Amino acid sequence: MKIQLTESQYELLVEFQKRAYSFDWDDNILMMPTQIHLEKRVGEEWIPVDASTSEFAELRHEIGKEFRFLNDDPEEAFADFRDYDAFQRDTRIAIQKKSFGPSFDKFKEALMYGNDFSIITARGNSPKALKDGVRLLIDLSFSDQEKDTMVDNLKGTSIDQFLSLQDYHPVTSDEFKSRFGVGSGAENPEIAKTIALQDFVRRVVKAAKQIEDHPQYNGLSVGFSDDDLGNVKKAEEFIEEELKKAYPQVRFLVYDTSDPSDTKKKRIMIKK
Repeated sequence: MKIQLTESQYELLVEFQKRAYSFDWDDNILMMPTQIHLEKRVGEEWIPVDASTSEFAELRHEIGKEFRFLNDDPEEAFADFRDYDAFQRDTRIAIQKKSFGPSFDKFKEALMYGNDFSIITARGNSPKALKDGVRLLIDLSFSDQEKDTMVDNLKGTSIDQFLSLQDYHPVTSDEFKSRFGVGSGAENPEIAKTIALQDFVRRVVKAAKQIEDHPQYNGLSVGFSDDDLGNVKKAEEFIEEELKKAYPQVRFLVYDTSDPSDTKKKRIMIKK
């Protein structure tokens, strides 16, 4: 649910509409311990195996070949990716173990400076679960000084109000399917993620139009980060073919975090 800002709180938007970010969650912000339940073909038998999200990113194209979902049912395979309590538990575990992903520091920076953001993930948790997970991340991983810096930058908007203004798109959730009228299995989320990205860009561009005449406004940039190469490539194509043409004034950047030791940044420019 979105909130209404007072006039003084709206002044904050002058600053944080300059940069906006879209983040994948698993293996990008946090290395979550949540497991996907699969079966592997061994001879004539199927043997239960669990896979992390990073492992699944590598083998998901083998589904239907050497691997299949537990009992051949995607709902069973991704059961732990839909539960509210499991998400809060796994988020807490990841933070306590300092299992931070390659975009963790950038996400913290976006939060501390009040930048607009969206979480676009293949998970099926509710949007509320994601928002509460972000709140948990702030509570557990921010120092007192970092929290004070964030509060100062929010200039009268509370942390909870700020988080309620942001977008949370778990693309296999019931809420996402109901809102956008589409369905996408977690095993193949690329298309649904472009729909979520388009919705986010549309919102921040609309908000930026209201501050274009402000002397401190110097344009809008939107970053997208994901650890799955399939999602990265699809996002690049979608930005080049659709978003950059619809919003030529926006600077788009894509962060490929598939290799945590070599996070790449690519500026998407429309070809002339």
